[in-house]
Amino acid sequence: MYLLHKIRGQRSTVGLDIGNHSIKLVKLLYQKNCYYLEATGIKELPPGTIEGSEIKNKDVLADAITKLINQCDPSIVEVVISMSGHGIISDKFTFKIDPNENAEELILWEAGQRSPFDVEDITLDYKILHRNPQTNEIEVLLVAAKNNIMQNYIDLLYEIGLRPVIVDVDAFAINNCYAFESTGVSRSGVTALINIGHELTNVTFVKDGVYHSTRDISTAGDFFNKTVQRNLGLNGEDSILALKGRTTDSIDSTKLAQSIEYAAEELSSGIDLAFSYYKSSEKSDSIDRIILSGGGAYIPRLVDFLEKRHQTSIQISNPLSFLKFDPGLFGNITPQSISALLTVAIGLALRKVEE
Repeated sequence: MYLLHKIRGQRSTVGLDIGNHSIKLVKLLYQKNCYYLEATGIKELPPGTIEGSEIKNKDVLADAITKLINQCDPSIVEVVISMSGHGIISDKFTFKIDPNENAEELILWEAGQRSPFDVEDITLDYKILHRNPQTNEIEVLLVAAKNNIMQNYIDLLYEIGLRPVIVDVDAFAINNCYAFESTGVSRSGVTALINIGHELTNVTFVKDGVYHSTRDISTAGDFFNKTVQRNLGLNGEDSILALKGRTTDSIDSTKLAQSIEYAAEELSSGIDLAFSYYKSSEKSDSIDRIILSGGGAYIPRLVDFLEKRHQTSIQISNPLSFLKFDPGLFGNITPQSISALLTVAIGLALRKVEE
């Protein structure tokens, strides 16, 4: 597959975000210097369908994707997907290279040395971000994906009649989406894009508008869910509803708030570690703003807690803000109430396929 490659030439692109808890689809049409949302949908997956990055129930996932495609637009064939978690790594490094040497060979060799996976079991891709002719140094962004995990997704999509035209990375899709959402706004300083998924939270650092790096945190939406279930004695469905702010008189609001705060503290500890990594690598003490995305961004009082805990301005991503769309596409749902959940899918759909 073509990791990192840009897509060009097509007027419409479909982003298919396959998560552990749900799958999200976004079809964007590019017209007259703007993007129009042609179709979108979200379908939850039964527990255990995907664990970590691995497909555990292929038939259930295939059926869910097929139903979502048919619900949104049965004519869809080509899709952009992404990977995250233990099946993929991304890294940025700088090294010297003689102008007479083969840059690609040296980059791939260096990449193989840095990858924690066996070189025979991975697909490598890279992009040269910067060259310094005076020092012969190049800055390279590397992506390595485990072949067996990536191929399982590709094979499944082909089996149900879809063609994955590109395999991206969640962090890059989120950064791509942020670049469009923040158009016209100063992006100076350091922005932390925190995507709170079901099993994993990604922290992507953007410095002066340019991607820097990504760190993963194991505390995510499922930890909040299990904490609320355990402390309030709720089943999974009622716990999820409570975390969406849909509570009943039978739920102890004080105990719910305490449970969310406990889980938020665990998440904050992971964020602190990610921030420490960035600050040590850049010798900087400043994180200027935090943008939350993913389903976990809507957990009640989480924004207030994180703002106080990290002493940093926080806002929830709203990628629908820069798209044109018919509000009727969302039925009775307020678009802004699910916008952050579509961040990865929109970021994928913003890519354009190379001819």
